[in-house]
Amino acid sequence: MLSCLLLCISSLTTQTSADYHDLLPYQGTPTSMEERDSRGNLVIPATYVDQGAWHGFHLPDTPEYFGSFTGPLFIAQEYSLHLSDSLQRLSLKNMDSGQSLDFAQATQSQIYSRPDALVQQFRWPELSLEMSLSYSDNRTSVIRTRLINNTMSPQLWQLSWSGVPFSSHPKFPEHRVIKRLDSWKTGIRWHLNPIMETWQMQLADAEYEIWFDREMQIELLRDQGYRASTSTVSLAAGEKQEFLSAQRYFHTQAERISHQPPQWNEIDRALDTNRARWQQRIDRAISGGDLAYRKMAVKSMLTLMHNWRSPAGALLHDAVTPSVTYKWFNGVWAWDSWKQAVALSRFDTELAKSNILAMFDYQFTAEDRVRPQDAGSLPDAIFYNKDPARGGEGGNWNERNGKPPLATWAVWEIYQRSGELEFVELMYPKLVAYHQWWYRNRDHNGNGLAEYGANLHPAHLKEGKPLREAIIEAAAWESGMDNAPRFDDDASVQVLENLDENGKLIGFSLSQESVDLNAYLFAEKDLLARMAKLQGLDRESSRWASEAAHLKELIQTRMFDERSGFFYDLRFDDSGSHKMTDAGKGVEGWIPLWAGAASASQAKLMVERHLTEKAFATKIPFPTVSADSPKFAATQYWRGPVWLDQALFGLMGLKKYGYDKEATRLATRLVDQGEGILQQAPIRENYDPLTGKGLHCTNFSWSASVLLLIYESWLSRP
Repeated sequence: MLSCLLLCISSLTTQTSADYHDLLPYQGTPTSMEERDSRGNLVIPATYVDQGAWHGFHLPDTPEYFGSFTGPLFIAQEYSLHLSDSLQRLSLKNMDSGQSLDFAQATQSQIYSRPDALVQQFRWPELSLEMSLSYSDNRTSVIRTRLINNTMSPQLWQLSWSGVPFSSHPKFPEHRVIKRLDSWKTGIRWHLNPIMETWQMQLADAEYEIWFDREMQIELLRDQGYRASTSTVSLAAGEKQEFLSAQRYFHTQAERISHQPPQWNEIDRALDTNRARWQQRIDRAISGGDLAYRKMAVKSMLTLMHNWRSPAGALLHDAVTPSVTYKWFNGVWAWDSWKQAVALSRFDTELAKSNILAMFDYQFTAEDRVRPQDAGSLPDAIFYNKDPARGGEGGNWNERNGKPPLATWAVWEIYQRSGELEFVELMYPKLVAYHQWWYRNRDHNGNGLAEYGANLHPAHLKEGKPLREAIIEAAAWESGMDNAPRFDDDASVQVLENLDENGKLIGFSLSQESVDLNAYLFAEKDLLARMAKLQGLDRESSRWASEAAHLKELIQTRMFDERSGFFYDLRFDDSGSHKMTDAGKGVEGWIPLWAGAASASQAKLMVERHLTEKAFATKIPFPTVSADSPKFAATQYWRGPVWLDQALFGLMGLKKYGYDKEATRLATRLVDQGEGILQQAPIRENYDPLTGKGLHCTNFSWSASVLLLIYESWLSRP
């Protein structure tokens, strides 16, 4: 396996070339445990993490910190925090002169990133220094330090590393971060004080440690700091010597004990394998097109990898979180996972599968002690800590609502890339149960058109009576379009109680059959038919195909408004239903084209009337609300900003109905004019459709996923 991976390196040199250097802005030095902007993003724009580790680093931005990788950042179960400004800062002392080298006086210096590492290189007349930081496994970052004697004379040097952790969190000055500092001949370990502040900082018996590949002279300093120095190092003329060190973060002592100390004789092999794995990813996903677009695609891959977390706490599989740099996004969301898995399948099918399984680990069953009535469905979001109802101490875990049904699409896309029927066979019954839940728990009138709603949950009841505002909020969350105009509360909205066959309350629906939800369900039926066919389940395949045809007819005949030429949600009551044209045109109206549920004439009408600069072909195309709607607000979350997943669905819909020229034009405009997309800047959660300005969260995974898929579909062509 290793030899195969290493051969891939020789096939392309792109990873190590300057083309893929410095794709994200990692430069910065923390000044406290937590520095965020007004929206909750870390002030330092990007954090380098790999292999699913729970700690990461930055590049120094001032000479004072050269010779160190600033940080580390660590994820205190659910919140990303900084442990230090620089926990391992290098000093080089010439033992002949007694002088230390000044990094600012180096005659040459390079500080940069590449996909598999952060790198620093310095040259003085007498000495060269090369440093790199990369990951050997999901808990271990390795710093490789190489000295080169530039002269024809022997030299004597001493290397010293030092660092001091932050003493406290700015919001908890009384809480001492470090409980105890231990050392031994080859390392240092900080034991962190437990704290369970649900909305700020969560630590059990966490530990952070540094290991060296040789015995060191270790001094423990004030403020829980240290200095670790080598004995005198002799460098012959022109000689190179290499030093390895490793940093590790563990959530619990038990987690640490389960990992062996670094095996230095295996580290090089592990780093080589990871470097080769990165090259293999690039070879799989990057196939052509302009260099700027290829760089964007690799930046997208990096963003996904930085947000990858390996199993810990309640997370049982590797999974990609929305953003390591945004305060609230260090968990795993359902529909984020489905979209991320589609992009991951382009370069890492195993991680794509794991991303799916991480959510399905918590698929509800009829035996579930908390919500057996929701058998088949899944939580909205899972985190390191379960919520109190499941015996945990978390506040971010959410079971109030589901999320749009895109899991079957994700599994199918993985199958298209891997060709592994076994994964389809594993997931098929789970996907069927998930699909059927929508009709059991979210089709109030049983007419085959489902509604968004809310689960039976304490937050939705008071003294046994439904809480209208909370249920409407959860239903909007379930759609994924939290504050979209179609979920504004007004007198026509009914909160409906859904009952099982025995008359027992099992959840709630809004009196609103949503066009995107039913288009997603149509796509699921079509894909479930194909999956059943693959497995020789011909009768089931025919049933799914028949259901798909029926639902397609309902979408075309009931949800399309001929007068305006657009798809809308339906508002219903005992007397019938009407299209919610008063809510205005929303991007959800394009989902029937993505799903293939629209007729050719309907698609033609939509393109002719609404794919204009005054509606959906804005500077950044496919705003969440049409720009000509009175409810359009360019920067208000789901009331105007462009969310790239919805833009992708719009583009894919255009392509499906033969409008690929238009799709190519809009895809290119989106990438070219979205702030920072083609520059050394983080990928944003959403974008202002009129100006292209990046909005809200930084380093957002599903936006990165979409950009990679846009590259593949429209920008990788010669």
